[in-house]
Amino acid sequence: MAEIWAILEYHEGKLQENSMELLAELAEIAQPEQARLCAVLLTAPDTVPPETTLLTRPGAQQLYILEHPLLAYYTCRAYVNAVLWLLRAHTPLLIATSATASGRDWMPRLAARLRLPFVPGCLSLDLHDDSLFALRSLYDGRAYAQTRTTLHGRTGLATLVPGVRGLPGQASGNPEAPLAITRLIPELPAQSGSERIRRLGVQAPSPEAVELEEAERIVAGGRGIGREGFAHVAAFARLLGAAVGATRVATDRGWIEHERQIGATGKSVRPGLYIACGISGAAQHTSGMREAQTVIAINPDRSAPIFALADLGLLGDANTILPLATRLLIESDS
Repeated sequence: MAEIWAILEYHEGKLQENSMELLAELAEIAQPEQARLCAVLLTAPDTVPPETTLLTRPGAQQLYILEHPLLAYYTCRAYVNAVLWLLRAHTPLLIATSATASGRDWMPRLAARLRLPFVPGCLSLDLHDDSLFALRSLYDGRAYAQTRTTLHGRTGLATLVPGVRGLPGQASGNPEAPLAITRLIPELPAQSGSERIRRLGVQAPSPEAVELEEAERIVAGGRGIGREGFAHVAAFARLLGAAVGATRVATDRGWIEHERQIGATGKSVRPGLYIACGISGAAQHTSGMREAQTVIAINPDRSAPIFALADLGLLGDANTILPLATRLLIESDS
């Protein structure tokens, strides 16, 4: 039976949410193609793998665990060589991974090595008529394009943008279906000691620089706070250990970079805490943060639609409230 591979990511023994999204997307492709959905984990022999029982929920049937000392942490060379080794015995219809920093790094290199068709940064995927169909975002989310890549019988490669689809529901697959697990030891070239890239360590970024899709807390600003208000947002977010987000109006006016935009034409987020400052609550923005667990809204307009989504609403000017809240946090820590 033909196979479709999802190269998963995990951290500290826990599968990343984007990996479950990826499996759910590929499960919808595997069913009409009558293909076997396979998850692939790259890890070291002495590393405890993440919990695999949830993989059957989105529909995974096979799990390949590639174990090698060079896979103890991410390196582009080791990941490419490991997947190349696995491809010697298999010819899947499609290989996909999440468009994270590492996924965007190694997947195009694999495509170049094998000269295989590759579609990066996809919002959704489909596979039929020997073609890979993908929905992609253009011009910072201001337009969308449906692309078709003819495969000519070759394996297609793709990366899926995290946070677009959301996590699979309980009914997406059969949690009682058996998951076949195959452990393999890939043959990887030994390190020569003269590699151009060497791992020195891992340094966590400052909270406001964390990618929005990964942030557990987000403080977002909109039209109501103005350009100067984002200084208050950044200061408060730094104390709270939160990432900084924004509406489309704020990014269009150049108050903050477009990478911080949340909404239908920006990024979709699911933080535990979302603080909306000077955001009215238009559908274009709220569509990207509806899955936040707790929402706090700060707005002087009591009729603002954002209050309908908020668990806690503060009626007032965020440019006055945020400095006060920042001062209270500093005083409580001193």
